[in-house]
Amino acid sequence: MNRVQTFGNISQIFSSYESRRAAGEAPFARGINSIQLLNDGSRWWIVSILWDEERSDNPLPKELASKSSADQK
Repeated sequence: MNRVQTFGNISQIFSSYESRRAAGEAPFARGINSIQLLNDGSRWWIVSILWDEERSDNPLPKELASKSSADQK
């Protein structure tokens, strides 16, 4: 799931991820990528990427968890 916020020439994207060792397996890790973009008038540039992994004290927000992983938890 993604959440995009844009103001002028900058955008912030929160994008949830799931890590799997093979297709069809349950995820062994989940988290959120935070991507900052800048538009220079002709294209978008990635300025930075940060991420944090889900933990028992840091659960994924329901609005950013994918339906497949929400069903598994």
